[in-house]
Amino acid sequence: MSLLLIIIAIVGSLIAVLPAFLIFLFIARFKGSMWLSAFIGGLFWFIALLARTPILLIVEFWGLTIPPTFYAIYVLILIFLGALLAGLFEEGIKFVFVKKYPSYIKTVKHALCFGLGWGICEALLLYVLTVLAYGFLYEWLITIVTLPPESYLYYSFTLGAFERNIAIVFHVSATILVALAVWHSRFLFALLAILAHFLFDFIPIMLMQYVIYPLLDQFTAGILTECVFAIFAIIFLVLAYWLLKREGGPPEIKA
Repeated sequence: MSLLLIIIAIVGSLIAVLPAFLIFLFIARFKGSMWLSAFIGGLFWFIALLARTPILLIVEFWGLTIPPTFYAIYVLILIFLGALLAGLFEEGIKFVFVKKYPSYIKTVKHALCFGLGWGICEALLLYVLTVLAYGFLYEWLITIVTLPPESYLYYSFTLGAFERNIAIVFHVSATILVALAVWHSRFLFALLAILAHFLFDFIPIMLMQYVIYPLLDQFTAGILTECVFAIFAIIFLVLAYWLLKREGGPPEIKA
């Protein structure tokens, strides 16, 4: 058991979720309705993941049958579908739920808590569980499956921790767009959230796959890729804030 790998996994897990959780505590404090909004946000992220997984599995199984000459096209299709389905299912399910039950995002703070819960749940299930399993079980796992070298995990765990913070910023921005769509009956904002999610997942990954990694060393490429993700997240955050200032918060919800 590598003590260094365990330490990096634990520290990475804290970096991945602690800043967002502290912000959530600052916003929600002891208000039960905001804790509930965050919990439901996390729950519906998981539902959105389960809903699109069968489609992705079908596409991946299809990839096992294609000739090697078409593999490059298949990878492009897989990246495109992964980004598109993430946007459609995550923001679509979010919009349908919030449209039906608007009281869960009845204020801007509730919308922020919903988005933070959404992003924190993603970080916990996709990042924290993985890195802790690798950290504590690496020597056992490597005997039954092929794993990257331990030195590579130091690097990927660290970058992944910061990437989770970037993703949480984006999820909060997307939630604001969906909330505006519900508050002001502007379905266009929901479509904008879907498009933003697609672009956030598609363009940086395409740049990483076909431009950044082929041209640069692994370390530099990884940092540059995270910078691209961060730029997109900041752009969408500014856009969501500007639209919120322009459109205003939610109208009073009548009992």
